[in-house]
Amino acid sequence: MGQSLSCYNPGRKTSRRPLKNRHQLSAACNFADLLRPGRVDLNRASEEELMTLHGVGRTLARDIVAYRTRIGGFRKVEDLALVTGVGAARMAQMKSEVFVGEPGSAPNLFSLDLLSSTRVDINRASLGQIKGLAGVTEEVAQGILFHRTTQGPFRRAEELGNVKGVDSALLPRLLLQITVGCPRLASTYPDLRSEGLGRPNAASSFHSLREVDMGLPPGWVVPMRPLSQPFSGVHNGRPVLRVASWNLREFSIEKAQNPGVREVICRTLLENGIQLLAVQEVLQEEALEKVCLELEKPSTVGVREWPGDRGTWRYVLMDAPPGQETQEVERVAFLWDCSSGLELLQAVTVETQREGVSGPHSQPLLGSFKMGALEFSLINLHLRPDSPARTGQPAEASLDLLKLEPLKPFLQDLFEKALLTLGHLGLSPDASEFAVLREQQLEPLVPANCSTELTGRGGEGEGSLQNIWASHTARDSYTGRWGVIRLGLSNPWIPDGWSWGGIVSTHCPLWVELYMK
Repeated sequence: MGQSLSCYNPGRKTSRRPLKNRHQLSAACNFADLLRPGRVDLNRASEEELMTLHGVGRTLARDIVAYRTRIGGFRKVEDLALVTGVGAARMAQMKSEVFVGEPGSAPNLFSLDLLSSTRVDINRASLGQIKGLAGVTEEVAQGILFHRTTQGPFRRAEELGNVKGVDSALLPRLLLQITVGCPRLASTYPDLRSEGLGRPNAASSFHSLREVDMGLPPGWVVPMRPLSQPFSGVHNGRPVLRVASWNLREFSIEKAQNPGVREVICRTLLENGIQLLAVQEVLQEEALEKVCLELEKPSTVGVREWPGDRGTWRYVLMDAPPGQETQEVERVAFLWDCSSGLELLQAVTVETQREGVSGPHSQPLLGSFKMGALEFSLINLHLRPDSPARTGQPAEASLDLLKLEPLKPFLQDLFEKALLTLGHLGLSPDASEFAVLREQQLEPLVPANCSTELTGRGGEGEGSLQNIWASHTARDSYTGRWGVIRLGLSNPWIPDGWSWGGIVSTHCPLWVELYMK
């Protein structure tokens, strides 16, 4: 233990360090608006001017102007992809021809609701709101709601003419009373494959945006976010605390600048009631700072419209080793909501690197926390087998890093304490390398047959490489409920090579629940 730690303090300007060996996202992920002469201003162009753009005809130009009017003006060029008929692929072709200037007389876009203040958004309206429209009977209102549920959101107001009961006389009246808002896209959807919690019925919880052209590959399903309510924080009539672990895979400032990445992370925390998160593979401190700021002052719609309290989030991680301050050095960290009453008592690094063996593994971070009468400790780990070429050691010496022997004194010292050892461990929990944990009576809470990994396209991967091990004292507070969140961790704004709809990480977040004594 000896390396210094960095903590998040609101209002503090984090120093920006020059970077080496940057892990580049694809060029499609550069969200800077470049203003150059000769480009068309999306916020001021007429239909005729828009028709000068590559692939834009009269109908598409009219749709762009209508969407611009409805939202009060474009905030960035990438918003063009949300216009029906454009999508990400066509937007990429048009990007070099356009820019976003100041809206003519638009209100403050940072506080602007995407819905009209005087019209009813037919894609979000309840049955009662639809029935309140002039000329709409209960039968017609139910028909509109049924059409929207089974066929997906309306793309144009004129599509109401396809609903039974909406005739040529009623349709013009409705067009004066409604607006067609762009549906909010999903970023997270919990798959609670846990004891006491059944797997949700995905078919009834969200539907595909099959009618909206997002420029995604054929067959790619983008789910709608289900209506979520904040977790009550209570189980069996007793207050509980949810602790989670997530390997965010090369989490850099560049990755955190992607709005889709920030929305997925923040909504995952909020929707699942997670109050304390152990993070692995943090490359830059500023990436964690952006997550905290997004929760406090959200810039994405999904986080801004969260119906509950977003909390006040802090982080702690160890500083980069001396001489490596300008490099992207992999580290582990803790994120927690201090407004919930959760308090960090102490955080120290655990020196586990063997002399003469240098590898890419970050040192474990030991954190002691208190919430109410519950005091507990966490050891945040990121371990994985190394190839001999990377360590310069024989295979036996490389694999020896996973035997966790250096942690033994800490485990013995915390034997009678409530302790969770969690993180990306690189092996199934039934592997022999975890004998040290078993000797100290720690047990894994996530079964070995439960996959914690994802494929590149978000499908279920192979292996249980992440876990949360609990001491016998921690198991006294364990509610018996755990979860692996594996669905909906993608977002249309996250690049997947030169395509869109990528995932935040190929590693699933997982959580466990403790009673607060």
